[in-house]
Amino acid sequence: MKSILPPLILLFFTGCANGLFYHPDRIIRETPDRRGLEMEAVRFASSDDVMLSGWWLPSPAEEPKGTVIHFHGNAQNMSTHIHFAEWLPAAGYNLFVFDYRGYGTSEGTPSRAGLVRDGVAALQYVAERPEVDNETLFVWAQSLGGTVALQSLPRADVEVRALLLDSTYYSHVSIATEKMRALPWFLQWVRLMRPLWISSGLDAYQGLQQLEDIPVAFLHGERDPVIPPHHSQRLHAIAPNPRHLWIISGAGHCDAVLRFPDQVRPLILDFFADP
Repeated sequence: MKSILPPLILLFFTGCANGLFYHPDRIIRETPDRRGLEMEAVRFASSDDVMLSGWWLPSPAEEPKGTVIHFHGNAQNMSTHIHFAEWLPAAGYNLFVFDYRGYGTSEGTPSRAGLVRDGVAALQYVAERPEVDNETLFVWAQSLGGTVALQSLPRADVEVRALLLDSTYYSHVSIATEKMRALPWFLQWVRLMRPLWISSGLDAYQGLQQLEDIPVAFLHGERDPVIPPHHSQRLHAIAPNPRHLWIISGAGHCDAVLRFPDQVRPLILDFFADP
């Protein structure tokens, strides 16, 4: 035990400190067109020339109500996250989903600053599409995607009408500190070393405070075991332009829209219709 315990601790910190936020894979499980949805596969470049992948799903409506950019969470890739939002085209909204660097078929390796570059690139790419009206551009960001969106929006020269934050954590340090409390008792001492492995910066709360002109709604599952709902409550309390805080009874992490669609989808659509 003495010979393997230090390497295991090192593995925990070097792997988990980064892996806590990024769990990408390269497997594209299913594309929307295989489920009967119209889609266009696109490639676009981040500001450091990393090539990213996305899917454009146009609304079949003659006059779409707007366009929603979906920033997905930290696991796998857009092929496993699109099911949260793929109902939006039928509801009258164009939908754009994309993969950050290192996810799916996007190039590169995930990093905190890199994902922000990718978020800016996605916002600018969609805003420049000829069928997009910037006055009806919306962002729906889930979990890690909320932090990416909140840091990307102030850096992008793009007008966004409203932002929906779904199950987003307050800061990297706050969620990492909470997770470290769950370590077994004999590893509790390593919590003192957290500043060596998890730094502050490019956090959700910092980006949120810069969005004075964008209405923001917060959605969170009451029973979220990954990111507790008090993170959304804290963000809502400091938001310059808060609109709603929905804590959905019985919902877990990011799954409120799937488990309770009759309750949650109307909330989202009403918010987009009148932020």
